[in-house]
Amino acid sequence: MPESSKHSVTYAQWVDQIGTQLAAAGLDDGGAEYVVLARNNWRHTDFVIHGRNLIPVPLRQQLASDAQRLLAAEPAQYVVGQAWFYGRPFQVGPGVLIPRPETEELVAWLLDSLPAQQPLQVLDMGTGSGAIAVTVASERPDWQVTATDISPRALAVAEKNAAILAPHSIHFLSGDMFQPVSDKQYDVVISNPPYVAWSELGVMDQSVKKFEPSIALFAPHDGLAFYEQFIREVPAHLTAAGRIFLEYGYQQAPALKTILAAPDWQANFRRDMAGHPRMVQAIWQTQKSSTMSKKEGNR
Repeated sequence: MPESSKHSVTYAQWVDQIGTQLAAAGLDDGGAEYVVLARNNWRHTDFVIHGRNLIPVPLRQQLASDAQRLLAAEPAQYVVGQAWFYGRPFQVGPGVLIPRPETEELVAWLLDSLPAQQPLQVLDMGTGSGAIAVTVASERPDWQVTATDISPRALAVAEKNAAILAPHSIHFLSGDMFQPVSDKQYDVVISNPPYVAWSELGVMDQSVKKFEPSIALFAPHDGLAFYEQFIREVPAHLTAAGRIFLEYGYQQAPALKTILAAPDWQANFRRDMAGHPRMVQAIWQTQKSSTMSKKEGNR
């Protein structure tokens, strides 16, 4: 039997073999199929159709390297340099948080909540890979989108993604919290901020702990430090009809309700598709009321 035949393996066999090894190591066995799809530019349907095909020799060598990285707990998205978000492929790599499906739900909520044709000003704080900003700019071309991040590496990746997926449509700024937009106001401020408490480190996935940027994951004060500062400062940066959209950890809803308990906030909390409380939309009502009073006083 030729040497090449001895080592022949189909895509389905490779995914099954590597997936089994990943599961045995306590890692995400879905990473095996993820890299096969990415290396072939396939969707899952393509894998179903071509799964019994033998893997070509050059690709076998690439997948062998990929398998080593996966078994070292590196996220599949970093292995192939790509993560999908809202139907679009985003470049990702070390130093940039991998966008999650839960954040897609936050973006969908924003898109469904406001008029598509209205020229709104939107701020994406802590943009990371640019997933939120690029998606909003692509789905709502009449909206003006600004994106900020404290990480130069993340901003560089976000700008690359925007250049490919939403060219000339996003204004990127470097800095922490509202510092880069100190004199600006927005109709919407959206963020998927760092909200993991350091006390949760022991129960997190190996791949997240070893490879994803801690600055984008962890926050002091039981993961609430961002929200506490954000809620104090954001009113000065909202228009009269402005609102915020935030993602948070599934155990943080009671704390967020307390932070947003002031009568000036009208907050609406929502669960994700898994049934976990994960996002909030809130309107700052004082600005609206004061603006209306001024208009009435000028009549």
